[in-house]
Amino acid sequence: MKRISILTLFIILYTQIFAQKNEIGVFAGGMFYRGEVSDFSWKSPGGLGGIMFRQNWNRAFSTQLTFSRGNVKGADRNSVGAIAQQRNFEFTTRITELSGQLVYNFYDFGHFAETHPWTPYLFGGIAGFVMSPQNSQDNNAPYSTLQLAIPFGVGAKFMVNENWNISLQFGARKTFTDYLDDVYVTGTRDPKLFAGNPNDKDMYFNASIGISYVFQSRPCPSFYKIRY
Repeated sequence: MKRISILTLFIILYTQIFAQKNEIGVFAGGMFYRGEVSDFSWKSPGGLGGIMFRQNWNRAFSTQLTFSRGNVKGADRNSVGAIAQQRNFEFTTRITELSGQLVYNFYDFGHFAETHPWTPYLFGGIAGFVMSPQNSQDNNAPYSTLQLAIPFGVGAKFMVNENWNISLQFGARKTFTDYLDDVYVTGTRDPKLFAGNPNDKDMYFNASIGISYVFQSRPCPSFYKIRY
């Protein structure tokens, strides 16, 4: 009985003190690639979807955990380079990512008293991802499909009401692999065309819109109103 009372007290304290810090949401958008097959371009995005959990520690800083899945793709036919035209290669790679990020809000933002209804923000962190080339026929590829990346970018958040936020975000992933595009030399590939540049690692980018729900322990009193 005593254990149940302590657990009940803990739950009550958590919901009363920390509930407004917790936020969960979903997002969707496009993924983009830069590497040997093509430079960054808005013309050929792959799909992107994911979920996120955020903890808002104060009005300036948040931490969040995100899980996403999407595709990056590219084709040499979209390039004017002589090597690309001769190689005539294309790819689609599925990327499944788990990342942890620190977010900094430029304006005081949150579902608390005297805060702005929107804010631009910066984020950065670390991510792990699994890349799965969709058209690869080689089971002896010279790379691991499990990789690390450094995510960073910018965004903007908007309050809809006491419980809901909308966000717009653009982010980049600095990777440590040159094989997002599955370009490497094999016995059937010309080394002059598929050697790549190991000193210039591939990158991928995310552009998304998201919606999130802020858990409230009780209705906000009047002095919690947002300042417009």
